[in-house]
Amino acid sequence: MPITAFSDPVVGNFDPADSESGPCLYYSGYALGDPRPFYSYHPGQNFGSPTTGWNANTRITTINAIPMTLSSTIIAAAAHTVGGTAMTLASANADGIAVGVSIQRADTGATVKNLLKLDPLVASVVANLTLGSNIMTVTSVNAAGGHCYNQLCAGMVLTDATTAGNLPTGVTITGWAAAGPAGGNSGTGGGLVGTYILSANALATATGDTITGLYTGTATNAVSTVPFGGAGTIQCYNPGDMISRAVKIVSTTSQVVQTFTVNGLDVYGFPMTELITTVGTSATTTNGKKAFKYILSVTPSVTDATGNYSVGTQDVVGFPMRSDAWQQAAEYDVSIMWNNTAVAVSTNYVAAVLTTATNATGDVRGTYGLTTAASNGTLRLITTQTPLVPNLGSAVGLFGQTQFASF
Repeated sequence: MPITAFSDPVVGNFDPADSESGPCLYYSGYALGDPRPFYSYHPGQNFGSPTTGWNANTRITTINAIPMTLSSTIIAAAAHTVGGTAMTLASANADGIAVGVSIQRADTGATVKNLLKLDPLVASVVANLTLGSNIMTVTSVNAAGGHCYNQLCAGMVLTDATTAGNLPTGVTITGWAAAGPAGGNSGTGGGLVGTYILSANALATATGDTITGLYTGTATNAVSTVPFGGAGTIQCYNPGDMISRAVKIVSTTSQVVQTFTVNGLDVYGFPMTELITTVGTSATTTNGKKAFKYILSVTPSVTDATGNYSVGTQDVVGFPMRSDAWQQAAEYDVSIMWNNTAVAVSTNYVAAVLTTATNATGDVRGTYGLTTAASNGTLRLITTQTPLVPNLGSAVGLFGQTQFASF
């Protein structure tokens, strides 16, 4: 059977009337073709005849965000444990966490409710609103740091921090505003200064209000993506929301040996389970190995009416794509910038676990422990990843082994 090709150059669609415009998606990426006759494409050639080239999928930005300050109690405050009963998780939004989040499981499509989302994407801008209009005009973006990653995205829940009643509760950004066809998403916003379409009309006119945004996901844009086009069919993973973290069990008093079952989901919405076993000594921190984006429950195995246990985050961040080998600042596997400095040593780098995942193995895509400085809500982390050629074209190659989950 012959294969087909088209002649270069190829120009993307510049038609502003196309409300579904977006990036082109290529299975297995794209490559630089070899023009030499033996290796190049020949019109009408059969399947199996070599058409070869070099992989050109390099330095993909997989994280570009500010990790919030690590905390020993952000997931669950210190408390005694009751065996088999889940601990009480945080109940209010705070820097580094969003509560009451619902997303769809990527393996079954079922909705999981009442999740804690770690390091959610947040933003703070200055904007104008008009009574009865669903168009918000952003005039400036507040500086990143503290609790602000500084870029808006579709799906963010907005709050008017100047006057709360100016926006309806739960109003979200549904797209960039209407410079395109019939209110499509081709307007001027683009994440920064410009106009945005909201899911509901403003309740008052306001000029220069501070608007904050919190990204928890929507029914059609559940996990860390930016949609394109009016229907949001084409979506790209958002590096600003791709931080996932390992968790820890902390005791401030004497404790007993017991296991804590942590159930949650990864940054793509796949369920995962980890067992973290405490050692039974005083004032001890026990670290997990897997990077979670969402926490569903943390359940101890033993009743301890004396020891106090809390659940928090580590400065250990999961890679969004599988990483097999460390490489400093090069187009090979993974490169890391932390606190405006290229990471020069492999300290605290852990490669992806390539064996079948269990509740005790490490992360299926690998992790990096922040060094030289602790997360403080101000320092930026950037990772760029280049998939190895043997890893292209399969889910395991790009995203690691299937997560182990027991729920």
